[in-house]
Amino acid sequence: MDIGYLGPKGSFTHSAACSYFSNGNFISYSSLVQLIDARMNKQIDYAMVPVENTIEGSVLPTIDGVYQTLPTIQGELVLPIAQQLMVHKDHQNQWQNATLICSHPQALAQSQVFIRDRIPNAEIEQMASTTLGAKKVADHPKEIYAAIGPKMAAKEYDLVIVEEDIQSVANNETRFWLLGDEPIDTELLFAEQKATLIVDLPMDRPGALYHLLEIFAKAKINLTKIESRPQKTRLGDYFFIIDLEVPENSTVLDNALAQLDGQNFPFNLIGNYPTYRKP
Repeated sequence: MDIGYLGPKGSFTHSAACSYFSNGNFISYSSLVQLIDARMNKQIDYAMVPVENTIEGSVLPTIDGVYQTLPTIQGELVLPIAQQLMVHKDHQNQWQNATLICSHPQALAQSQVFIRDRIPNAEIEQMASTTLGAKKVADHPKEIYAAIGPKMAAKEYDLVIVEEDIQSVANNETRFWLLGDEPIDTELLFAEQKATLIVDLPMDRPGALYHLLEIFAKAKINLTKIESRPQKTRLGDYFFIIDLEVPENSTVLDNALAQLDGQNFPFNLIGNYPTYRKP
């Protein structure tokens, strides 16, 4: 079984994949576009992708990639995210003189308060993943470079963590979706059943969004998230991605979806899936 993740090894997405699967062939991809395309083309059985973070909100490349490819979500994992500042072991007493800090844009954004207060003069370099930042530090041992990322990245590249948990919010978490064709069991603790819809408004008319939301309100279905994104076709065309709690009586959701169809709301149900939390 081949499981793709945003890598290299040691990234948060790698940690999420390893938490979900007790075994398998884990394959690293350098970008979310490549990862989602690999799943769409069935080069891998499953793809673990980040979708939302407590501090930075939605991971937009994932949302846009899901809209374009319409995969099936087979599960969700909420993973605690702690950002660590790491340097080469030769510079562990000089980290405040770092000339460069490199990491994934989300990790940099989550740690911006720390960077501003403690290393304000360092240049910032955005990388495709947190572990690529760690690799750059390891590849330049003579330079006082720093990386921000998970403990696994420091271990993978033999770096020293000089400041722990530097993210600006203590209870920082990231949601990950598992994309694939078939459900799969995991040893993680089940939290709740959710579903995700992608909906287009049939036309730009007054009250269209109200009538969409009214269907779920009357059915007493709790929406946990609703977000609009451009369709990238023409200015003013948007789609909505909606997460909701699945009622215990499955016919309630079925009836709501039938009403969406009856009122000519184009939609795709891209997942009715279990969610899990890692303590």
